Amino acid sequence: MQTPLTERQRKLAHHVLLFDRPLAHEVAEALQRTTLACAENKVVSTGILQFFCGLYLQFGQELQSHFQGNALALLERTFPKHRFGDKGLVTEKVLENAASDTDSSFGYSVVLSDDLIRLLWSATRLADAVGRRTSLKDVIAAITLENAWLEELRRNEVVPVRKLHDFNDVLNVVFFVTVHAHGSWPKKMEFDLDGKIHQPFTASVKTPSGGFGAMKTASMKVNGKQIAELSWPDRSEVNVPVELQPKNTVEFEFDGPQFGSMEATIRGVS
Repeated sequence: MQTPLTERQRKLAHHVLLFDRPLAHEVAEALQRTTLACAENKVVSTGILQFFCGLYLQFGQELQSHFQGNALALLERTFPKHRFGDKGLVTEKVLENAASDTDSSFGYSVVLSDDLIRLLWSATRLADAVGRRTSLKDVIAAITLENAWLEELRRNEVVPVRKLHDFNDVLNVVFFVTVHAHGSWPKKMEFDLDGKIHQPFTASVKTPSGGFGAMKTASMKVNGKQIAELSWPDRSEVNVPVELQPKNTVEFEFDGPQFGSMEATIRGVS
């Protein structure tokens, strides 16, 4: 769990993000739209969900090319009162006063949540690394760095369009092998559990592996029990639960061609 920021830390972060201008113009406008929408909808603190809606107000279809789900429905739930275009950058009072040619001064409080501060800071770090101001793509990349931020969007039925590599996919592996049809490739292997990764365990078997050809047919046994059968192209990947022991045996049977290949992975929970 993240440590909450102190009031002085939060003030510094606000100052850097709002006055030192590290954000690209359009991202800064998206943040302006967000904080204004929060004020008009009586949302006390501007968080990641609110900022996502502000990004949608600012970038629209460009944002939806990176996320799938009903962003408009999320916007309408989060900000019943909202405006697209230039009108979303000024308050309703300014719009009303402009029409009647009266004083158009206005003000409202800006309170960014700790999570949003961290998100914008992470996005700015990504932009700093390549020598530019913080863009929409930097913000999108930063959102994917924290599972909690992604989970907040998932709960609202918005998810990334693309599959994201997660290092837990590596950390949770207890067995991995690529098998090739040519030569004297071993068909039987053994592995031990070290106790650091626990059940439930899942086996994933697929053909082909990498840039090689596919097996015509293939099967996999774990501790003498057949758990998966493949056939190309109708059944090229199988994901099944599997029971493991402290010491385990894996066996394969397959039918080429010469450059046919497959791979098998067993993962648990670390």
